[in-house]
Amino acid sequence: MPVQEERPPSIAVHEAWLPAEHPLHRPRHGGRQRTALLSALVFFLVPVLAVSLGVRPAEFENRALAGFPTPTDGWGFFTGLPAWASDHLPFRDVAVRVVDGLSRGAFGESATLGPGTDGHAGPVGPVAPPAATSPPEPAGPADPSTSIPGVFPQVIEGEDGWLYFGYDVEGKCAPTQPLTDTIVAVSRLRTAVEASGRRFVLVVPPDKTTAQPEFLPADHPGLDCAQAATRDFWRRVPAEAGAIDLRTELRQLSTPSRPIYHRLDTHWTDRGAVMMVRTLAEEIAPGVTRRWDVEQVRTVQSGADLPNLLGRTGVNFFEQYSLAPSDGGDRTGRYLDDLREPVRIGTGPASGVVPGSVVLLGDSFIQSSARYLAAGFAEVHVVSYATAAPEPQRIADLMADQEVIVLEVVERNLAAGTVPLLDPAALDVVIRELATRPLN
Repeated sequence: MPVQEERPPSIAVHEAWLPAEHPLHRPRHGGRQRTALLSALVFFLVPVLAVSLGVRPAEFENRALAGFPTPTDGWGFFTGLPAWASDHLPFRDVAVRVVDGLSRGAFGESATLGPGTDGHAGPVGPVAPPAATSPPEPAGPADPSTSIPGVFPQVIEGEDGWLYFGYDVEGKCAPTQPLTDTIVAVSRLRTAVEASGRRFVLVVPPDKTTAQPEFLPADHPGLDCAQAATRDFWRRVPAEAGAIDLRTELRQLSTPSRPIYHRLDTHWTDRGAVMMVRTLAEEIAPGVTRRWDVEQVRTVQSGADLPNLLGRTGVNFFEQYSLAPSDGGDRTGRYLDDLREPVRIGTGPASGVVPGSVVLLGDSFIQSSARYLAAGFAEVHVVSYATAAPEPQRIADLMADQEVIVLEVVERNLAAGTVPLLDPAALDVVIRELATRPLN
């Protein structure tokens, strides 16, 4: 008869409640468990407590916070949750600044986040292109070995505290399409506009790295390919796409004591904005600015955009101007904060202003220019060209209602090929609408 092995009697209590000397005793919470639990409580309860006390997440990266995904997004509901959770974590801006400070103190370099590392596709920041659904393939004159998205810093730190937007370089070294394709798209749009009996004007504000390069560091990632792409861009775009080249006049306006671009911002000062408005006015109605009276009226300050990308803050100090057409006093308007919806500005029919109706599709370089457009033009409808991606028919209708169509695109976005209005699907809608509604 086989001998049955004796089993230890079952224990009616949890092993943590056994006497410490019992061989089956296991502590309920060891030292590491307690540390982990305490860390979890701090991580989850501190943000909840902060929100209950009125602390709200800050928009410190020059973009709107990620919205909460909806079930209609499909799998996008799950992939969008990390970005939403990251953006809405209280004190995230403080944490970024602390990390950046530690990185600078310990390693002498900034702890900037590369494109896409914050849970968002594509670079974030000033005048950045629309978010890409996949990493762009290198194209154009760039060296493929260096044109790898993600290797370029968001901010290039120059001499004397000057900052430059990293996408000035990345957009040229890793464009989403060859420059030839972009020029062809612009030519298609111009042909359609002019065939419908309307005027078409393309104006390209140069990148800060192009117009104010004297403070750039001697070497930085993408330097060679960006310089080659910049030369190719300005050789071809004015000649083949008919773009207005503002570089010469900007150089004439800029002096060592009064640079034309902000030290801590990717945009130009109001002197650049006034210059572009005057140039557009002369292009549409030659001689109209002859009796314009432009005077400096005040010095103002605004938040600088590039320090935000480093987890810091900064301020622009600059002059604002009055603009009086030939028939009266100052008619300058307001700064436009949001270009997602069309905004109608202008002084109405008057002596010394550009007559007729104009639509200006552009980026943030027209936000400060809007003050002066309102004074020098009878009627201008201003809207972001990015609106053409979700609502091409709406933009096509707006364009068809006007006599002059102006497209303003900053150099980096045109060089990278990231202009939603020029995407084939949106462009087809615009061309079709213009063809069916020609001006008599």
